[in-house]
Amino acid sequence: MIAKSQMVQDYIEKRIMLEEWKPGSKIPSENSLCIELNVSRVSVRSGIEALLAIGLLKKVKFGGTYVSEYNDENYLKVLTPTLIHNFNYVEMLELRQAIDVLCVELCLKNIDKSVIEELSNLLVDMENYKENEDFFLLDRKFHLTISKYTFNKLIHNINEIMWEVLESNARGEYHMIGNDERIVEHTKILNAIISGDIELARVYSKRHLSRTIKDVKSGK
Repeated sequence: MIAKSQMVQDYIEKRIMLEEWKPGSKIPSENSLCIELNVSRVSVRSGIEALLAIGLLKKVKFGGTYVSEYNDENYLKVLTPTLIHNFNYVEMLELRQAIDVLCVELCLKNIDKSVIEELSNLLVDMENYKENEDFFLLDRKFHLTISKYTFNKLIHNINEIMWEVLESNARGEYHMIGNDERIVEHTKILNAIISGDIELARVYSKRHLSRTIKDVKSGK
């Protein structure tokens, strides 16, 4: 049975995707949604908070909750609900593979000591938390840091959406694969970045996702 909070989230997403609730418009009050969907206020708040987190909604202090208007930072966020409801893990990994290869190439053109230090610290944390569920969040931050320093807002925005969808739909599948190989592969990617070898960084990024896709398909 679908969770009540997910039912609220799905209802709001559908209204937005059908453009019944347009960007900038105020959504119904929590009380109205409770009555409309026959759910508790807790469920309504939980569903709304999930959409606030991915940027589809925004809350105005003392003014209610609104459908986010598109701007340079969030204009692709409208795709998130569609991807979540039409999700295929392998297809998402294949998309990640293409994006990650491009990200390391562009990041290397803008790299400096502070970026290398940030990635190195994340890799240390990944080693320390390789048996912990927080490893996923560190993995996400590692790759989003690389995409951030491409200084390409479109690429970074797409990368953020992919990781949000993976976090919503694939945490279980993600943790079915051990993290030791991930750490080795991330180390190779980082070392290639540190050495300034664009081609090697591209190769290691592609191999990292190729191995992941192979393991997922084989059910490891």
